[in-house]
Amino acid sequence: MNEQKNTDAWTSQERQGMSAKWLCPLCRQPLQAADGSSRCADGHCFDKAKEGYINLLPVHRKRSREPGDNRDMIEARRRVHGAGLYQPLADKISSTLQDVLGEDACMLDLGCGEGYYSQCLLAAMPGVLLHAVDIAKPAVRLAAKACKPAHFAVASAFDVPLAKGSLDAVLGVFAPASDAELARLIKPGGWYLKVSPGEDHLWELRQQLYDTPRPHLPAMPAIPGFAAPTTSRLRFLLDLQGGILRDVLAMTPYAYGGLREHKERLSGSSSLQTRADFLLTLYRREEDQPR
Repeated sequence: MNEQKNTDAWTSQERQGMSAKWLCPLCRQPLQAADGSSRCADGHCFDKAKEGYINLLPVHRKRSREPGDNRDMIEARRRVHGAGLYQPLADKISSTLQDVLGEDACMLDLGCGEGYYSQCLLAAMPGVLLHAVDIAKPAVRLAAKACKPAHFAVASAFDVPLAKGSLDAVLGVFAPASDAELARLIKPGGWYLKVSPGEDHLWELRQQLYDTPRPHLPAMPAIPGFAAPTTSRLRFLLDLQGGILRDVLAMTPYAYGGLREHKERLSGSSSLQTRADFLLTLYRREEDQPR
């Protein structure tokens, strides 16, 4: 019932980035920001961190003390992104969303990490009202410091504290997502852009780690409430030198896989050229059917 009252269009002030329409994760009522904290009508209060984000992941809903990517993975990913290696992907994401959205769209970066794609989106579409969530607090802290115009929260991708039908688009880059939650969040006619690895992604790196590496098996599953998706593919070469090679290894799940002797040999290498291969799958939310 509470959420039904929260499906109004964003106000012009919110579209200008003056406030974020977060919901209380405990009672689902709107949070009102004042004096460095946000409070709902039931009195639940959440302080805003000095970096600018808000923690909306209740302790009793955590599955571990520090959920999400660990600090080493987050810092490695930040260095790789800072080196510009994934700029072609960022450009492709921005152009894909620019083709279907207006400049003042309301968006969510789901599983935003340290905020690289959030920054790139706002650089390309500065009028967008962008919210972003990640379950890893160290990542959100970095994102909020680096990308001031966006609204960041520590929250689960499976229980996003935003109102039903409040988003024009959701972006998920290698991020888990719930079909039901996507259908709840995205308004009819809105969009979901899913970025996933193509079959050859980091193939040469995987050859170094495994005796018999297997290609990724791309999937384009149907999502209830969404039309059949369209998919585009982006491929380019990554020239990994020195520390960046070790960072790419550290930021991926391969940091925990592969033969130990192979990993040690790869960590000692000075360079490696490998393929980047991405699938960008675009889903459109169907119009709600009258009952």
